[in-house]
Amino acid sequence: MPELPDLEVARRYVNATSLHQKISSVEVRNERILGDASTHELGNALEGRSFESTRRHGKNLFLGLDDGGWMYVHFGMTGRLQYFEDLAKDPPHDRFLISFESGYHLALDDARMFGKVDLVEDPEAFIRNKKLGPDPFALDAVSFRERFEGRRGGVKAALMNQQIVAGIGNIYSDEILFQVRLHPRTDIRRLDGTILEEMHGQTLRVLEKAIERGAEPNELPEPFLLSHRSEEEPCPRGNGEIRKTTAAGRTAYYCPACQPEG
Repeated sequence: MPELPDLEVARRYVNATSLHQKISSVEVRNERILGDASTHELGNALEGRSFESTRRHGKNLFLGLDDGGWMYVHFGMTGRLQYFEDLAKDPPHDRFLISFESGYHLALDDARMFGKVDLVEDPEAFIRNKKLGPDPFALDAVSFRERFEGRRGGVKAALMNQQIVAGIGNIYSDEILFQVRLHPRTDIRRLDGTILEEMHGQTLRVLEKAIERGAEPNELPEPFLLSHRSEEEPCPRGNGEIRKTTAAGRTAYYCPACQPEG
């Protein structure tokens, strides 16, 4: 499932390809990807307008229109944006197509159709209504620590809780915990301020490195877990083999030597 790095790469992609172009038409190819806005409402809001800015909060992308409104995009499990000119290169699972007067197009390619396209008046109001926590890049070490202090449950579950911090999912929580050397089921109440602040530093480091590598987990440097995230793969630190367990109802990969339970 796309996480913060995927959405940040997508945001930069939109900035590089799709801003300041007048939209000539909008085509909804499957209404399952629509939020509250109808096909007619999306067409009325977008056609004749242009995207002038972008904003990302966690796993949520907002494209700012020249009249002050916003188009909202969530990638669900398999969504991605693709910009192209020749319609023969239309992606195979195009569910929502924007055509620009320049002759280029921007499509939401989403095989499993868990993504969403909608209209929002104000991203801040959207974030409040969804009860999303702050974006990790908006937090300093102390603020990050305070988000986790007093919580209950396992540390992996806490990292993936979008109401605590928005943007981290199953994949990058594994990497962060590997870097901090914490077992995925470690009780969050056992972590003191020093460890939580270290987790903040590693969270930013992991996310920044993932964005730098195009949100391709297998392209992360050799000392990272994600390029070895499979059971019985060698630990990147040379400390045995990777194992998997269940934490927060999800499969978690970890190194028993680097991240001992208890």
